[in-house]
Amino acid sequence: MDDEFCRERARAVRAIAEQADPFIKRRLLQLAHHYERRIRLSEGAKNDGDSEHKAPTEFEMKLGRGDLA
Repeated sequence: MDDEFCRERARAVRAIAEQADPFIKRRLLQLAHHYERRIRLSEGAKNDGDSEHKAPTEFEMKLGRGDLA
C-alpha cells in the first residue's frame, strides 16, 4: 500500500469513529493508528530508517494509559 492510500484510509476511519459507540470507536482508532504507523515506517525507511525513535502519538500515549477504555 502506498502512503497516500494509508493517509486517506486513516482519515476516513477517524471520521467514522467520531460517530461510533465507545467500543467501536476504540477499535476504529486502533485501525487508524495502524495505517498511520505504516506511513511512519515507510517514511522512515525512505529517509534513514530511524523511525523507531520518533515521539509517540497522542493515540499511543492514551492507549498506554487506558484512557480510551
